[in-house]
Amino acid sequence: MFQLKHNSIMEAKKLLSVSEVANIMGFSRTHVLRKIKSGELDAQKIGKSYVVSSSSLPGIYQPITPTSKKQIEKAVEKTMRDYGDVIRKLGRA
Repeated sequence: MFQLKHNSIMEAKKLLSVSEVANIMGFSRTHVLRKIKSGELDAQKIGKSYVVSSSSLPGIYQPITPTSKKQIEKAVEKTMRDYGDVIRKLGRA
């Protein structure tokens, strides 16, 4: 669910504000700015503000390819086959 919501934002916008990146990644604005200043997150300075290219966000925030989607679905199926009973019991707790 989380992935789909934010992928639609990123497809529509190629450049994201620090606030948007913070919202997508679940970080504070300050944390995103620290990542930019440390070089962990690539950004451009425009005036007094930074913008981040959606393509520079870490892999988990990138759109899922059809191949990746199949791999994820297989992994979920295997997990449910192997641990489904335990997961269901934990869900009731």
